[in-house]
Amino acid sequence: METMDRGSTQRGSEKAYETLRQRLVGGHYKPGTQLKEEPLAREFGISRTPVRAALKRLVEDGLATADAGQGIHVAQWSEWDIEETFQLRMLLEPYAASLAATRGGDELVARLKTSNSQMASAIADVSHADGGGAVARIQEANRAFHHTLLDHSGSPRLRAMLDTMIDMPIIVRSFYLYTTAELEQSLHHHQDLTLAAEARDGELARQVMQLHLRMSYHRFMRHRGEYRPKP
Repeated sequence: METMDRGSTQRGSEKAYETLRQRLVGGHYKPGTQLKEEPLAREFGISRTPVRAALKRLVEDGLATADAGQGIHVAQWSEWDIEETFQLRMLLEPYAASLAATRGGDELVARLKTSNSQMASAIADVSHADGGGAVARIQEANRAFHHTLLDHSGSPRLRAMLDTMIDMPIIVRSFYLYTTAELEQSLHHHQDLTLAAEARDGELARQVMQLHLRMSYHRFMRHRGEYRPKP
């Protein structure tokens, strides 16, 4: 098995990475669980080399941790960490969106429309062969959209508080769990926020962002439940 050619090794690593990523985002493993190469290699029917590469990528994603001499462990994202992150975002980010809509002007609208266009293009590609690459593009467009609103809020305090929460790894990677319809729904919220920014309507932006985040929370928790092991 260790003599697999490079192409087979890469395919095996990609398969292991995709499966493990969904499990980690979905809460299949308890925080702190050690991810051992040999049992995973047996489960996936591949050698340890592609499993090792997959685990390395999960560490780079922030979904797992690597400690010298201690192996690879599932990152400590507890249910409370996730709940608190969403609740804080629902309190703070609608206010940031309201400020951005009233202060951002034409530059904000142009940047939001660019993000929306990139997200729409990537969503259209999700069902194609390179679905993983398309989801990565959706992630980046979504990140750019939210950070653009934050940048144009004109509030360094809000930026300092929200930057880390917007980029929380387990939330960012959750895009791999969603259906195309759910991704399109998220894009529609972004388009409504863009209309609010065009109209300089801060109250509308606040309401849409609050709806967007609340639905994102329920969507995430529903899919997370689907990937948990059955009791």
